[in-house]
Order: sequence, then structure tokens, then C-alpha cells
Amino acid sequence: MKTGLALSLILSLSAFSKETWPRFRGESGNGVSTAKIPTTLEKGNLVWSAKLPGPGSSSPVIWEDKLFVTSENRDKKTIALVCLDAKSGKTAWNKPLAVGDYHLHRFNNTAAASPAVNDKAVVVSWFDGIASKAMLSAFDHSGSKLWDFEIGNVKTQHGFNLQPVIHNDQVVVAHIHMEDGFVGAVSVESGKETWKTKFKGNGEKTSYITPLVRKTDNGHEVVVASHAQGVFALDFATGKETWSLPGTMKQRTIVSPIDVLAGSGSDDCLIAVGCKSGVYFTVRPPAKKGDAAEIAWRMKGKTPYVPTPVSNGETVFALSDGGVLAALDARSGNEKWTRQMQANFYASPIIADGKLYALTREGEMIIADISGTYKELSRCPLSPGPEAKWADATPAIAHNKIYVRLGARIDCFGPK
Repeated sequence: MKTGLALSLILSLSAFSKETWPRFRGESGNGVSTAKIPTTLEKGNLVWSAKLPGPGSSSPVIWEDKLFVTSENRDKKTIALVCLDAKSGKTAWNKPLAVGDYHLHRFNNTAAASPAVNDKAVVVSWFDGIASKAMLSAFDHSGSKLWDFEIGNVKTQHGFNLQPVIHNDQVVVAHIHMEDGFVGAVSVESGKETWKTKFKGNGEKTSYITPLVRKTDNGHEVVVASHAQGVFALDFATGKETWSLPGTMKQRTIVSPIDVLAGSGSDDCLIAVGCKSGVYFTVRPPAKKGDAAEIAWRMKGKTPYVPTPVSNGETVFALSDGGVLAALDARSGNEKWTRQMQANFYASPIIADGKLYALTREGEMIIADISGTYKELSRCPLSPGPEAKWADATPAIAHNKIYVRLGARIDCFGPK
């Protein structure tokens, strides 16, 4: 009996240690998980609740049994990169970074950029307000500093927020702002620049997207969208442009590029991008070298500005900031249905086990069955707390649990 119990415990811990949510919106930025998590978030399935050093809107990322997130301290003019035990919520370590003081939009904060993590390091971007330079810093999983990389000058209207991604031991950043910027790759191991492709800002609006790294027939490419350049792709190994659609963005870009056919079982690809002022469309990348990319379909109606849509491979669920949820056929863009959610959103919706999870700015988690038409299952008030008035961080999912950042705390829900 004791042997069986010990074996069960070992298998349970082994299964726990193998799951990750390595960047904003998880693996490849898809925001989709097969995990079976509760469809009502309440005290009975609250596994733990952890207080953070301060508020922020960065999303948690997870590697095995470690969760990483950032918090701000406006009085001390610092942010902290915090590592929690994903099983218990206990703080493993806390590393402060001196961000100083700089201009921010009233809904932005100094801990807005989500970290990225792999098996070797966790990487975080931040703005050094004293030196007026954007920075990238890497720590190992025990909290030891590995390196700092100077990203450079920043000119924005709303403040700094650059979300890195890690692919094949390269940190990819899209630093496109109102002055000269770049898209580049930095070695996780050394912190040295691998390649940098420069772009002119031309005074156009800053891009706040998280880049998409996608597989192609010839390797991988990095897809980015910005007001100044439109939507474009760069070869992951060299940084050379592989295709572009200039002049397609009217305004500031915040929603991140996603492949709306990912998970469909098809080798086809349609990349959805958008910006402020009613622009959201999909791009069909060129099938072979020399071909041109083309717009496949455009969304009509209330398009998203801040929340990045989510797709199960067949249907795209696009949620506007004002709470209009539209279900669109992933291949044609035809509208299947719409729903007024009666709430406001900055956090991006995610899918777990075929259910939609959408965190409102007011701090409610709306959970809906989207297997057919929309069927709301629950609205769960989670209360951001006194340190923050809004809940803007996209949740993370791993180990059959959902990790919800609410201002200055993280709540973990799942089977106990």
C-alpha cells in the first residue's frame, strides 16, 4: 500500500514538472491548452494565493515547477523579477531592477512587459529611466544574473513595453518605436547580438506586439506588425526580410500576430494581425520564394485593439476592448456569431479544454463553452485588490491549473 502511494506521488510530481507556459499566451503565443481546469473559479478550487511585491500587468510565465512574473514599486522606482514555486505559491527569489522614473500612459506601468523563459534562463525587458535606455536582462532559474543587453533609446507616447520570446536559444525582440528601432535576436547563452534588422520609425506610432516565430519550409521566420512598416517577416537565422505588406496599419499596433490555423491539423497558415481604428485581417504568407504575401480576409465590426484574439484552428474568437466577442471562421473570416460580454477587456482571452477564459478589467473571469454557439458557464469575481484598480494580465495555464495575476497577487486555481 505504501509502495503504491509513493509511486503515485512520484508520477504526480513527474507529470507536474514537464509542463510549461514559456511566453505571453503560452507556447507559440497560441493561447490554447488542453488542460482541464475548473469552469468556476472559487474558494473551493483555489490551490494557493500569493502576494507579489507590487502591482503590474505583466503575465506570468512558467517553466516546470517555477513561475516568473514582474512587479513594480513606484516609490522605490524599481521593478522586481519574482520567481514563485508553481506548486505552492511560495517565493523562491526576488531580483530588483532600478527603472527610475519615466513617462507612462495612465493604464501602463513599469511592470507591463511579460518575461520569457526556457530551460536555461528567464529573460525580462525593462526601461532604465536613469540612463534613458531600454534593457534586456537574463537570470538563471536560481536567480543568478547571466547578462544585460542594451536595447537602446525609446520614443513613445505611452511608455515602454517590450515582450521578448525565446526560440532555439535565441531571444527575439521587436523594438519598433517612433524613432529608429529594430527587430533582433540575442543569444540566451552569451547575451550577445546574433542579428539586428534596423527600421525607421518616421514618427509613426510605437508597436507593442509580441513577435510570432513560425515554422516554414526553409526553417523559421519572425512575424512583426507595426504602424510604420505594416506586417512583415524576417528569416529567423539571418534577420533578412522574407516578405512584407507595407501600408496596412493605420495606427498603433498592440494585438500580437497569431496563426489562426494552428491546431487545425493543416499545413496551411493564415497570420492574423491588426491595429487601432478598426483594422484586423489575416495574411497568407507566400508559398515559395519570389511569391507575394496577400490579405486573405478582413474582419468587420468591433475589432480588437489591445486583447489578442485566440483561435482553436477552426474559429477565431476576437474580443474587443469594449466587450464584443466575435466568432469568425478561421479560413474565410465569415462571422458565425457575436456576443456582448457587458465588460471591458485588456487581458487576452485563452482557451482551455475547449472553454474560453476571459478576464475582465473589472476582475471577473468569464468562462464560456464555445463548442457550438456561445454558452456562458460562469462569471467569477476575483477582485484585483487595493493596490490595483484593474486586472489586465493574461492568465497562464500549466499542470491542469490556471494562474491569474490580479494586480499585486497571483491566484492559482485547479484540482487540489
